[in-house]
Amino acid sequence: MRIYFATSSAFKAKELEDFLTTVPVATRGGADIVVYSSDLPEVLESDIDTIVTQKAIDAYQRLALPCVVEHSGLVMDALPGLPGGLGQIIWKAIGDRMCGFLRDADSRAATARSVIGYCDGRHVTLFGGETRGSVAERARGEYAFNWDPIFIPEGATRTYGEMGLQEKRKTSPVHKAWLKFFTALSTGDHHPMGAS
Repeated sequence: MRIYFATSSAFKAKELEDFLTTVPVATRGGADIVVYSSDLPEVLESDIDTIVTQKAIDAYQRLALPCVVEHSGLVMDALPGLPGGLGQIIWKAIGDRMCGFLRDADSRAATARSVIGYCDGRHVTLFGGETRGSVAERARGEYAFNWDPIFIPEGATRTYGEMGLQEKRKTSPVHKAWLKFFTALSTGDHHPMGAS
């Protein structure tokens, strides 16, 4: 079965390619994932599930073939739900000034959340991955995929930006979401599920 991953992000395509090197074809239900370069519109919404659901519908309308999309967000404990799905827009606009959203007395704890949406033309099914961690006081590292330079996963001292692709893979919420998706494909249990 061929499934198209609709994205305009070279980072997302590269992270998927890296992840697939760790997952045997049999473990992914025999699915062949092909990147389809597409700049999908994103609704202005902090709720990641809402963004992914609409992106998956839009992607299927363009392709008329089974497809997946992905969106990630950073949720700061001191700012419930925020910046959430808006993190990419905010990061592009102000970069590590996002760190200043937190006051000195605020908790720096945060959750990095990724959601994959699969659409077969009848259903949109969501698969989520989460990683707890904290927001750094300033950006650190060369791997500059969105807010990776300011997120430190639990148990680490370095940001994803400092870790780079291969080390990030060990705790990446995106990879957790992909793994849930492939597990569902391999068991035939992919209609419909909530993100978890």
